[in-house]
Amino acid sequence: MIDARACIRCAACATVAPAHFVVGAGVAKVVRPPATPGETRLCEAAAALCPTRAISVEPITGTDLAPKSPELYPSLVEVSEGVRWKISDLPWARFTLASATPALRSVVREMAYSEQTTFSATQRFMQAFGDNADFSQWISVWFYEETRHPMVLMKWMALANETLEADFVSRGRVSAPFMKSLMGTLVTNVISEMFAAEAYLGMAQTSPEPLLGAIAQRICADEARHGAGFFTYARQILARSPNPDRERLDALKVLHFWFNENHAVAHPVNETMDKVKTLLPEGGPMASFHPPLERVAIAIGRLTDLPIDKPEDLPAQLIDFTRRVHAAANV
Repeated sequence: MIDARACIRCAACATVAPAHFVVGAGVAKVVRPPATPGETRLCEAAAALCPTRAISVEPITGTDLAPKSPELYPSLVEVSEGVRWKISDLPWARFTLASATPALRSVVREMAYSEQTTFSATQRFMQAFGDNADFSQWISVWFYEETRHPMVLMKWMALANETLEADFVSRGRVSAPFMKSLMGTLVTNVISEMFAAEAYLGMAQTSPEPLLGAIAQRICADEARHGAGFFTYARQILARSPNPDRERLDALKVLHFWFNENHAVAHPVNETMDKVKTLLPEGGPMASFHPPLERVAIAIGRLTDLPIDKPEDLPAQLIDFTRRVHAAANV
């Protein structure tokens, strides 16, 4: 079931579970409900990846395994084209200078700066996944859509009479190196996109400046859909892996660091959210950022087919899979 009042047409659901959801000219619609436990897990993942919690799923119990995924790029690019927004369609005339407070401009500056890292991240993706033609085609779509985010945020800052340094864009393009695990890299980006979508959703819902709220809602939708795209490719790696338990362990390690060693996560989104927290105190003009930990736990639980529904479920699974993988390596 989809709450039409909450849906923002991000199409995360249609990206992850195209057999069950579709997004046309209006809000998302259910094509058909899940009929197997595997389909239920996929729809539950779609619900977890939805930033506005617009999806509810009736669970079907049992066990089955998801089939190996076919090439994904054709369907993912079709979904993206169906919901992609135009910069010219943003309500630029609604900009209200008096509402663009110094605190608000500081938050937008931080987020626009962080968004520049997609340039170097794309280079790293192309290197790490160079032999995966399907993924590299999709990441070009991701890059195009992501580069529009700092563009519109910087345009908003110009309207707010905010002056940016000449090297603002070039300085922002530096990002942390990727880890060696491809699964770990994809899971990191599932989580970071979910964090980013949550931050932009808060901005969209509580911004005192109307144009910024409209911009933030469009970016939120992109981030949610991109998280679903990374989820879909991570699921493909797991389905095709000769050692799926090793992939699950890598996913659990990443989840552990985001939940329990967050200060050590050198990801631009994580670092930016830490800065934004200091700029958006409780009771301020806009909602402070609270990471969507439970939704992230559910999403990675459904990805790995493990009973993870909340952060507290992670430690037992991490211990079990660490032992399992080490025992298999010593056989």
